Amino acid sequence: MPIQKVTKEEVVNQALLLFKKRGYHRTSMADLAEACGLLKGSFYHYFSGKEALMKEVLGAVHSYFKAKIFVIAYDETLLPRERLEKMLAKQIRVVSSTEGGCLMGNMAIETALVTDEFRPAMRTFFDEYLDALAHVYSYKYDAKKARQMAEQAMVEYEGAWVMVKLTDSSHYLQDVLERAMARFDAAESNNVTEKQ
Repeated sequence: MPIQKVTKEEVVNQALLLFKKRGYHRTSMADLAEACGLLKGSFYHYFSGKEALMKEVLGAVHSYFKAKIFVIAYDETLLPRERLEKMLAKQIRVVSSTEGGCLMGNMAIETALVTDEFRPAMRTFFDEYLDALAHVYSYKYDAKKARQMAEQAMVEYEGAWVMVKLTDSSHYLQDVLERAMARFDAAESNNVTEKQ
């Protein structure tokens, strides 16, 4: 019997925070149950196991980013530069609002070489992330170059989280935003790489 009544959504939200902070392998079912105010045995009324819960967490994160962040890239009411800046700034703000960094990046590093179970969900997330960034860069660059710019921005963002964790300094994230914007703006003064 649960210590307190919680919804499945609350379990997913608590698990997200714990997985971000501790990682997948270092988070036990007992840790998850305690964070949710549940007895360990009653936790299985919500999810069959930690793997099922992680899949649900990855799906929830993806759904949130798709609806609240990636969608900005396609917002025709904003200029392309505004879209890029708003999208990246919001992503940084949202992910920075809780301890642990980027869950998708963390899980890719932690689990990709150990299990393929979460790989499809993470690949879909990162593919859609790249598509959104490339869409914005495509206003300035041809499709191939726009994709390269998107990949560079994403790789820099994920790498910045490594440095934030090591140094406890968040300036790396702001630097990513500034460099992404500078690359976007560079197309205006560089007719060789600019979209024809």
